[in-house]
Amino acid sequence: MSIETFAPLALNTFSTWVTLLDPSDVPPGMSPNLGDVDFFPGGVRTRPGLVSQFTALGGAPRINGMKTYVNTNLAQALLVLDSLGNVYKETSPGVLSLLIAGGAQPNLFLASTTHFGREYIALADGVLGQDLPRQYDGVNYDRVSQIGPAEGPAVADSTSGSISPGIHQCVVVFVTRQGYWTAPSPQISWTAAGSLQASVTNIPTGPSNVVQRLLAFTGSGGANFYHVPATMVVNDNTTTSVTVDFSDQILLSGVSMDYLFSQIELQEQLGVVDYAERLFWWGERSNMDNWRNLTFDGGWDASGSGRPLGWQLDPTFGAGGSRQPTAVVWGDAYQISADGATAGRGYIFQNAIADAAGNPLCVINTDYSVRARVARTSGLTAGTLRINAYSPTAGQLGTGLAVTVSQAGTGYQEFTADLFTPQTSLPSDLTLRVYADGVPAPSGQAFLVDNIEVFVTTAAQDPSLVRASGTELPEAYDGVTGIMTIAENNGQGIRAAFTLRNNLYFVKERGMYVTATDGVNEPALWQVEEVSNKVGTPSAHGVGIGEEWVVIAGRSGLYLFDGSTPTKISQEIQPTWDAINWEYGQHVWVQVDTQHKRIYVGVPMGSATQPSQVLMLDYTEGFGDPLIAMMTTPLRSRKWAPWTIAANSCALIERSTGVAEVFFGTNNATGKIYALTPGAYSDDGAAINSFYSTAFLAATVAALSGRNLFGYLTAYVPGAGSLALAALSPGDVVTSALGAWTLASPASRDMEQFTNVLAERVSYQVGRTRRARGFR
Repeated sequence: MSIETFAPLALNTFSTWVTLLDPSDVPPGMSPNLGDVDFFPGGVRTRPGLVSQFTALGGAPRINGMKTYVNTNLAQALLVLDSLGNVYKETSPGVLSLLIAGGAQPNLFLASTTHFGREYIALADGVLGQDLPRQYDGVNYDRVSQIGPAEGPAVADSTSGSISPGIHQCVVVFVTRQGYWTAPSPQISWTAAGSLQASVTNIPTGPSNVVQRLLAFTGSGGANFYHVPATMVVNDNTTTSVTVDFSDQILLSGVSMDYLFSQIELQEQLGVVDYAERLFWWGERSNMDNWRNLTFDGGWDASGSGRPLGWQLDPTFGAGGSRQPTAVVWGDAYQISADGATAGRGYIFQNAIADAAGNPLCVINTDYSVRARVARTSGLTAGTLRINAYSPTAGQLGTGLAVTVSQAGTGYQEFTADLFTPQTSLPSDLTLRVYADGVPAPSGQAFLVDNIEVFVTTAAQDPSLVRASGTELPEAYDGVTGIMTIAENNGQGIRAAFTLRNNLYFVKERGMYVTATDGVNEPALWQVEEVSNKVGTPSAHGVGIGEEWVVIAGRSGLYLFDGSTPTKISQEIQPTWDAINWEYGQHVWVQVDTQHKRIYVGVPMGSATQPSQVLMLDYTEGFGDPLIAMMTTPLRSRKWAPWTIAANSCALIERSTGVAEVFFGTNNATGKIYALTPGAYSDDGAAINSFYSTAFLAATVAALSGRNLFGYLTAYVPGAGSLALAALSPGDVVTSALGAWTLASPASRDMEQFTNVLAERVSYQVGRTRRARGFR
């Protein structure tokens, strides 16, 4: 039979993947089935391959976060978080070096923002913050905010001076290397005789990041604190005694320090964004913030007793406790050393009924829990680290936290336990205590404890709370004016945030809200309005930033938002979207590549518990609905394709070449980071099994309707290797292999193939063979 006898069925458009329709109903020009392909105007080709960019990280980790950090000199560096908790930095092009071993707890994910010349980092499990908020300035990997001195100094009259007679108060403030002024110490007071100076002793010293201490005083009989920079600065972290002099007139013209008393230490957070020269954090893991020195960063008894300030030392079992400045989660830790003979060691305690200012701590009818990071030295073989509530008159309440030697490791792990159950009354002498018992041994070995947190068991998180820093004060968080509440108690947690034009948006699991600075008030007084009560995301990385628009990945679909009404742009693949394992939706991520006009959505498909596939959306020809576009001319619309790439993270990473490349952080335990690389025809040496199935074609002439012979196929296909051909019947009931085309680039002519398929309609599939490098 001559090919001239065949009536041509032209297929000039190779467009989007459609799973919403039955495969036999997918319109011509679209595909019911394809994989690992990329689109270009009028055609389709194998997607770019993945090329490994660095030596594989040790320990076979997953890559749980990547971000380009830009310092104050505009120098760029890649930061990487792996699933072992290690943080890496690209020290030269193509070389990753370990920055901080154990810089986070294992299996956490990184979300960060660059501002004020630093990288501000939230470390979370995808739902809640699970580790200290961090900042990196190119040298130091510090926590964001910290407690102040846990005890005030001692003050007494000294030699002749100008201090007014009467009762004065004094506090101490730590100043960190990042320029942060902490909350003040508890106030101490003395009665000045008048016309004398003040001798200030026992000035607390802080962790190694403290570079100065500030003193602040009240005037005679006053309650407001002031600091005189010329005379009340201790320019080191070692001096513990100074003599100061001031008149009330000079003091009251100094710097008011009262605002510092309402500052809190920032808790663990899910995410962070910068807006209006402030930082905003959300996804907080809550704890009670008015205990004294539970992080052991508030100073130590200058006598060398090993007592952390704010705690008391038990006279019988207090021996063995000491400051640990190096083997820490951050700052300082408390070390309890064994002697191999004493039953209890390092016993410290503090009031559990009221804090230093007299405010309540534990109250009746409330269930309390405690968490702490615990480690041990490698040689410790006996003993148990305990944190519990104890009353000398009523005994111990509840079991509390008990970590045995066999449970503790040489690296810090977090342990959580119920502190005590609801009580109808509480003894007035109730204390929180920390100690080791069980005759810890051998002598010289130790338990280490850091970052203790006490929290109300039924309020372990603040899902609707946002913490806002002061303007240009990224570590200052006011416990009253720096709080925003987004649709409180509506059954959803804040998952993501972004800025668009002059507005700040917060995205909950099924809702979106907007606020903006009013230029006058602190964030607690800003207006918050609902944008949508349907569109949201379950993931901290579920929003992708485009060109004056964003895309939001939620359970019902992917939505485009430019400040007006959100528009769904994934309806044509809705059955596929529904097959995402939304039980693990917190691990979904979205990345927009505005250069190549692609959106990548990493999703756990089917039973996967981590992203196992990338849903790629090409918007080169716009975001139009393809099912509507098929009815119009020209046929310009969005195009979807699934890519077989399993990655826990994806980011646009700035390179030394001056371009941003799409990097994927693998989750297959290879410890590799890949770049999506045009011109690469494999994924790190593994073949890319790309294929494209056409819509099911049928004769369009009435006289030829019914069962027809599809006898001949021709196409223009440049490429490399061999391209396998197959014909499919509806429902894939029958698949007929049609041979293969040997490709060349550029192709010198159209490829052709006799097919001789007898059917009412047929789909042709082209795909790579094992030897193929790619097709177009």
